[in-house]
Amino acid sequence: MIATLKTPVPRPRSARPFARLAALAALLVLGVVCLAGCDFIDNLNPYTTTSVEEAETAYIAAREPQLQAPDIVEDGVLTVGLITSEGAPSVFETQDGYAGIDVDVAAALASELGLSVKYVPLQDSATMALTPVDVVMGVANEQAGSAEGDSAPVASSGLVVASDYMEQAIGFFTLGEEPTVVSASELEGQTVGVQTASASERLLATSNLTMSTQGYENIDAAMDALAAGEVAYVLCPVYPGAFLANELGGISFCGTLNTPTMVGVGVSARSTVLTDAVQSAMSDVRDNGVLTIILSKWVGDLPRLTAASQISGVELADTTQTTTQSGTPGSNAVDSSALPEETTPEETDPNATTPEGTDVEGTGVEGEGESDSNAIVPL
Repeated sequence: MIATLKTPVPRPRSARPFARLAALAALLVLGVVCLAGCDFIDNLNPYTTTSVEEAETAYIAAREPQLQAPDIVEDGVLTVGLITSEGAPSVFETQDGYAGIDVDVAAALASELGLSVKYVPLQDSATMALTPVDVVMGVANEQAGSAEGDSAPVASSGLVVASDYMEQAIGFFTLGEEPTVVSASELEGQTVGVQTASASERLLATSNLTMSTQGYENIDAAMDALAAGEVAYVLCPVYPGAFLANELGGISFCGTLNTPTMVGVGVSARSTVLTDAVQSAMSDVRDNGVLTIILSKWVGDLPRLTAASQISGVELADTTQTTTQSGTPGSNAVDSSALPEETTPEETDPNATTPEGTDVEGTGVEGEGESDSNAIVPL
């Protein structure tokens, strides 16, 4: 399968704190990337003028659709909800639509299912159950039940995570080329850069670490300070941090402060057919190396986050909050309801075009008429 990626037009840095993230995103999503290779290359004979778009259409057409209505909202299409508040590198808006890990993974999933893809923007996780979509990307385990196991719980949202594809946590970065998990003793007495009044700063304050904290306006500025040698470490949500570190070079991940949690594809708990199909297709996306390519494109050599990624010897206050890519603390974090989320680029151009099938009014509802019984709608 392949994924067609759009080209964002970034704003000048003075217009947005994370414009450099947007500029990097422009480089990452230029053109079209073949994610699976062999199956669709046959459609691109070097002696013909077949376009990439035509090759993609031919590839999908050659595959038997794995799903149809009423198990999906629309025949031939996987309707995907994107939680656009997450920001880069998960999902952010460009002049031509959306880009990010969630977008690429959704495209890969749709291709494996023999379907085209339509993106529908969702404001946040609270609105995901109000929209007629087939799947929602970027759903944390705390926001939904798990589709694994007969006794898995179903969250109040009516969603289960059919398959995970990334993780979320707050972690440290330092100068260096190779990711490695440091010890708590190595952090003691060191200077760490954080976004001022952020969830990362508050989480650090609940730990048993004694570090000198230097506040910055955003993660971008903190990473600049690290690159300049002004601080020894930066503490921030791991995936946005790895996105910036991948741009700057010479900066590596060195462990999480809290326990990583899984993020995946949310599916209605009522649709077992769709859940099974998504699980199977995502297994293929992992096994054929496509997921590795997608993650490497956005976050470089960041390893998958596991319990082994958490720095040993660190003790945190016990709470039940959830970590998001944009910076809300996770398990073992403090209540950050009064804190601003750490800044990530939610949009890179005010004149971004709205992709076909998205909701231009911001209500999270696409189209008119009755929704499908297996779509993600209120229970």
